[in-house]
Amino acid sequence: MRQKVLIWLASTAITLSMFCIGATAQDPIPLPELDSKRLLNGLQITVASSTNFADEMAIGLGLRYGAAFDSEDKGGGANLLSRLFMTATIDRTLEGIQAELSYLNATLEVSCDWDGFRFLMRGKNSTWERALLLLYQVVAEAQFREEAFAAEKQAVIEDLSRPADPRRKIHTQFESVLFSGTTYGRPLEGTAASVSTLRLGDLRLFYRKYFTPSQASLHIVGNVPPLEVLSKASRIWGIWVSQDDIPFTFLPPRQPAGRKIFLEDDPDSPAAQFITGSLFPRRQDTVFENASLAVNILQERLTELLPTSLVTANHEGRRLAGPFYIQGQAAAEQAVDEIRKIQNAVEQMKTTLVSDEELESAKTARIEAFNRQMMSVDGICNIMMDSEIYRLGSIYTVAFPDRIRRCSPESIRKAAVDWIMPSGEILLIRGAAAALKQDLSSLGTVQDLLP
Repeated sequence: MRQKVLIWLASTAITLSMFCIGATAQDPIPLPELDSKRLLNGLQITVASSTNFADEMAIGLGLRYGAAFDSEDKGGGANLLSRLFMTATIDRTLEGIQAELSYLNATLEVSCDWDGFRFLMRGKNSTWERALLLLYQVVAEAQFREEAFAAEKQAVIEDLSRPADPRRKIHTQFESVLFSGTTYGRPLEGTAASVSTLRLGDLRLFYRKYFTPSQASLHIVGNVPPLEVLSKASRIWGIWVSQDDIPFTFLPPRQPAGRKIFLEDDPDSPAAQFITGSLFPRRQDTVFENASLAVNILQERLTELLPTSLVTANHEGRRLAGPFYIQGQAAAEQAVDEIRKIQNAVEQMKTTLVSDEELESAKTARIEAFNRQMMSVDGICNIMMDSEIYRLGSIYTVAFPDRIRRCSPESIRKAAVDWIMPSGEILLIRGAAAALKQDLSSLGTVQDLLP
């Protein structure tokens, strides 16, 4: 059944002529009219149409199975699979796919994260029918050949075998400790060892098992005729055969209990890399936005407190609890003192209310970032894919600004209490142990961390 949704903002119809690049947090963002339909095979199709998009168009396909579903001994399989989709289809070679994209004046990106695959095509609205067909062929008629598999596998292994950037390396180690015993407790890209064991049959099995329309959503955004696009998309994508759904039954990670400190000795380094953190709420949790604003405010405070330490406070929303972390570097003799200052700043977030000025600034930045996404066809497409992958609700785009505006100093404080190192933390530090270990032991028991 076709469902037509007219989107309203603040209970008032927004005219599309108000669409402007300079929109701010206070400006209403006019949203395109949505036409949607769920096919018999389970695929959800949504067309977002507006004349304000001129000749720009984006088509996105989101799938709710990602690297979390890699087998324990097949780490990196989903990531490697994502690199093979544009190499061949039943009727097209790599050159044929590239030639069609060139003819359509379009680009196509394929990405994979823990929670899903995303296909994003950018092009011109005049080519929407051929673009829909090409994307269907790339997704539902993909062919994975030995030659392409061998080349991409070797490229991944070579990349994983190179010395890692120090910040990236310690972040990977942090997530390994934080998510130990869960599906997130390994690198999304796998390791050189795990990828070397992958066979083409492993990737073909993942594709056959998890690529199903019942767990996917298709979004067409642009200045296109909605009813015609919806009808044509239904005919093209309606023949995609559905597979049995696989339940999302992974063991959830647990918050750290107490402070766990790990030290990796790097005797020749004059500086120390450090990262500390805990779990963050799931993307679909109602507290997620309050907790995100708390992190944003904490980042501003840490930048002012430690302007030369390259300190980053950040988080990631996932279907299971994701990571919250504070990462930085300092001279070895100053690192522990800076970590203490960070811990004090975190404690202050929990015990005192943020100021009205801090909160208003964080809200404005968050809404403006959302508004900027809503100004482009690919931005809207990405928001719609996220909304389906994380089950954020059909009115997510409408409700988002008001949800941010409703956040209060007390709700920010409570989110900090519940989600910013609530019962403990993981602390990893890499540097000269001789210069670090004595001061670091004053924070708790130190365990050696192997490279």
